[in-house]
Amino acid sequence: MNKKESNPYRQIIIMVLFAVLTLLPARSALAGCEMDVADYEGWSIIYVGIVTGRVEEDGKREDDFEGCEYGRKLIVDDKYQVECLGYAYSYAYRPDIVILSNDSLAVACIDDEVYDVSLR
Repeated sequence: MNKKESNPYRQIIIMVLFAVLTLLPARSALAGCEMDVADYEGWSIIYVGIVTGRVEEDGKREDDFEGCEYGRKLIVDDKYQVECLGYAYSYAYRPDIVILSNDSLAVACIDDEVYDVSLR
């Protein structure tokens, strides 16, 4: 018996490893964001990053995420901002954020919660 015949599952194992390694980056891009995608048919993922802080209405910057409050600006990757359009409390330090848009509205999925946001 030669080496190739010694493990009949070798090709299956290689295919499974290839599939896992191929799909792993796609899963990590949506880490922390579990949502019913059927509600967002026709929407596009426009950005994936990390919430690196927030700016309160008085202009004070904080380095954590405490949910959304109308007018609060969330800092994304230390260079972008989205503005909250509603209220919902949550707490996390540097959570993942996935921003979706349908060209007229935008939402941010953070820690499995979906928040209405403005990109202006």
